Amino acid sequence: MSQLDAIALFLTDLVVYFLNGILVVLYAVGDNAAAVASTAFAVLIAVFPDAEVQLRAGFRPRRFDREPGTTGGRTAQTMTALILLLWVGAQWGMGAPVPWIGTAMWAVGLAVVLAVPAQRFNLLWYVKGGIAMYALAVIGSRLYLGYTAQLTAEEWAGLIGSREAAASVIAGTQSSVTTIVLWALWLVIPLGYFSMLIQNVFANPMSLISPWQGAQDVLRHLRAQDGR
Repeated sequence: MSQLDAIALFLTDLVVYFLNGILVVLYAVGDNAAAVASTAFAVLIAVFPDAEVQLRAGFRPRRFDREPGTTGGRTAQTMTALILLLWVGAQWGMGAPVPWIGTAMWAVGLAVVLAVPAQRFNLLWYVKGGIAMYALAVIGSRLYLGYTAQLTAEEWAGLIGSREAAASVIAGTQSSVTTIVLWALWLVIPLGYFSMLIQNVFANPMSLISPWQGAQDVLRHLRAQDGR
């Protein structure tokens, strides 16, 4: 093999390795698309509404000769990051639809927070609290189902008292409890979360002056008009 052929073979192998690497990344993203989407929505929450509420919470108005400024940390963004880690860990390895339900909770939460600036602080708390509760419910259900699935009839008998009672309990309740858990994860908890957000959105009337601005933005706008 000539040197030119060796170089051509090396370049061909390099292109093949590069394309294979892209396919591996795409397959990994596809297998974890729900987690990737949840992360994207969480980042948007941290970059926009979290940053805004932190800025407003630490705002210092101008007094005497002191210039206005801001103080405070990144509490809201830190909370978002911690809840995202909790959720990603909770849904890891779960089959549909649980991961996608969580993604929908992140997406709807972001949309509601951006759409109702007058209640942004409270809505952020409700969104993060609801997702954290759902993640804990997923973790609890996985621990329960994993534990009960590993118990033998003899172990059930040790917990209940007799082998006959254990067989009766296993036959009569295990499938029922599993069904209840699935209904809770697939329907009850998500519907409660979405209902809570909708209720808070319509709890107070929308501003007639500037519906897409918060109270501070409206006051700042009115003061600017008065100063003209």
